Order: sequence, then C-alpha cells, then structure tokens
Amino acid sequence: MNRQLLRYELHLLGMKVILPPLLVIMLFGVLAIVLHILGVNTSRALMSGQEMFLPLAMGAIIAATGLHDPALELQLTMPTSYRRTAMYRFLLVLIWAAIVSFLTNTILFSFKLGYQPQQIQSWALVWQFLVGQLIWLAPLLWFMSVGFCITILTHSISASGAILGGIWILQALFIKNLLETNPWVQSFVLFPTTLMPDAPFWLTNRLELLAFAIILIPVNWLLLLNNESMLKSATAE
Repeated sequence: MNRQLLRYELHLLGMKVILPPLLVIMLFGVLAIVLHILGVNTSRALMSGQEMFLPLAMGAIIAATGLHDPALELQLTMPTSYRRTAMYRFLLVLIWAAIVSFLTNTILFSFKLGYQPQQIQSWALVWQFLVGQLIWLAPLLWFMSVGFCITILTHSISASGAILGGIWILQALFIKNLLETNPWVQSFVLFPTTLMPDAPFWLTNRLELLAFAIILIPVNWLLLLNNESMLKSATAE
C-alpha cells in the first residue's frame, strides 16, 4: 500500500474505527473494577470483553465502513481495482483490532487476570500464551469476514448489523442448550472460552472458525468484482 492511499484510508476511517475497540476494553476494565469492589470474580467479564464484545463491534464497523467511500464512483474508474482498496481497508481495521486485542490479552495473561481454557492449562506457559491468542483472533476474524460478506450480498449496513447481532444473541443465550442434543454444533461455537471454558473441543473449534474466516476472505474478494453490487452496498442507507 503506498503512503498516499494509506493516508487517505486512515483519514476516511478515522475515530470511528480507532475509538470503538479502545472503548470496549476500557468499559470492561471499569466493569471489572466494580465487580472486584463487590467481591465478584472479574476474570469472566475481562475475557468476555475480548472474545464476545470486541469482535462483534469490529464486525459491525467493517460492515459499515468497508464499502463506504464518498469517491467510490471515481475510484471505480481508476486503473487500480477498488476491491483492492476495500481489502486494504479490511486489513487496516483488522490490524488495529488485533493490536488492541493482543495487548489486552497479554496484560490479562501476565497479571493472571483472565483464565485459560481447560484444554491448554497443562501446557507450557509460552504455548498457553501463544495458543491463547485464538481466544480473540478466531471470533474477531470470523465476525469481520462474515460482516463484510453480508454487506456485499445484502447491500445493507443495517441488515448486516442485525444479522451479526442475531448470531451473537443466539450464541450467547442458546448455544449451550443446542450442544446437548446437537454435538455437531460445536464447530460453530463462537465464545467457548467465556461460555464453556472446560469444553474438550476448544482448540479444534478455534482452528475451524479461523479456517472458515480465512476462506471467506478470497470469497469476499471475488464478490467485490461486481462494480454494480459495490455501488449498491456503498450507497445503501
């Protein structure tokens, strides 16, 4: 990415991308302090912030900003494919969210403020730390890839946000009950660290979600070939 394009993208994304992940982490930090004062264990709240809430926020943000560009019609006439610009934007948002998540996870791990899934608790500390990054990485990339894909397909930011929100609610409230009668659902559990840290399928689940999200990235790339579809998506709402 050349400097001019990078500068343009950073200016376009601005505070609406930079602030949300910081606010989410700060909010859960304050919540943890309040819970600690009340004598409540804070580890679940701290882990849910990086596994459940930050990925949802970034998925909604990439759905809203990924194809939003006031100069989209002009860019579609340029030699450089706009889908490349859109994927640059996706990458920038992902990198920023990953930096915030990684630093948060590192702090929690270093000061033993969170907890590790039972499946990796007996591992060496260095492996616990490295594999533990899947706590936030798998749902973050999943929500961003799926949110971007839904926006491209539906041409609607609100529809994408509603679908992501619906998936989040289904996972948070009902996924444990579904697992009792449908073991195959374990591949689609988005928040096992928070909801079921003793799950024996934690690592397999994380890798499957990550693989699905990575596969969806080139799918989104192909969907961006349709210039008419991008115009509809970018101008919706």
